[in-house]
Amino acid sequence: MTNTPTHTAHRPTPVGTPERSHLLERLDVEWAHLRTSRRALRTARRWAERYPDHPLADLVEGLTDLEQIRRATQRRDGAERSDDTILLALVELARSDELAGRIILQHLLPALISNARRYRSYTDRADPIAQIVPAAWLAIRSYDVERRRHHVAASLTSDAVFQAFRRQLRRCAASEEATAPGSFAGAAHHDGPATALDEFVTVLREARRAGVPAYDLDLLRQLVRVGSPGIVAQQRKVTPRTVRNHRDRAVDHVRTALVIAVAA
Repeated sequence: MTNTPTHTAHRPTPVGTPERSHLLERLDVEWAHLRTSRRALRTARRWAERYPDHPLADLVEGLTDLEQIRRATQRRDGAERSDDTILLALVELARSDELAGRIILQHLLPALISNARRYRSYTDRADPIAQIVPAAWLAIRSYDVERRRHHVAASLTSDAVFQAFRRQLRRCAASEEATAPGSFAGAAHHDGPATALDEFVTVLREARRAGVPAYDLDLLRQLVRVGSPGIVAQQRKVTPRTVRNHRDRAVDHVRTALVIAVAA
């Protein structure tokens, strides 16, 4: 996301933005390694077998840098939006291939950063980047490629903002009964799009298998169920600040678990 940095996440932090996120720095370092990783390049070249006679197939033939794919996802004017065509293929691949999702995330980072900046006060001292990046993964994994075939990048960004900052979970917080965190995965979900919550459960399951501590996963389940760090703090008999700090750590652990296998 001679080779020169091309995504705006590498530019100096704009005036008025929060401090540069530690997560963002890790993503930059990760991308610098991943983009020319031999394993990642081999994976990407195999996509031509799934998408013959497709713009993506032309891109991955003889691929030497994942930036070549990322650049192709930048907006193109004209009747035929090749950027949408390539992004749709990557979204389909991302359902089972973390590398495709990572390329999409790299493309979305500038827009995610810009949108997260607007929610700095909403998230108090929490790092909004650490909230919107996992939300972007959920947006990518649950995107409807059959019905939403245009303006894909903008739609994914909007979905991520919704998941990270706008989701209306607090309306049920006052009447929420305390439940064992482990019961979340087996419960029926009716608050918002079921596919997004199903993806959340899937992500946590994958993170557990990758070795993310149970404490982190239980905290994230509880936060999603209750929707308020303040109420979770009361239930756990700690301060809201402690909950926010532990939440940020948990989100970072989950995100790292989802992508580290790709970069290996």
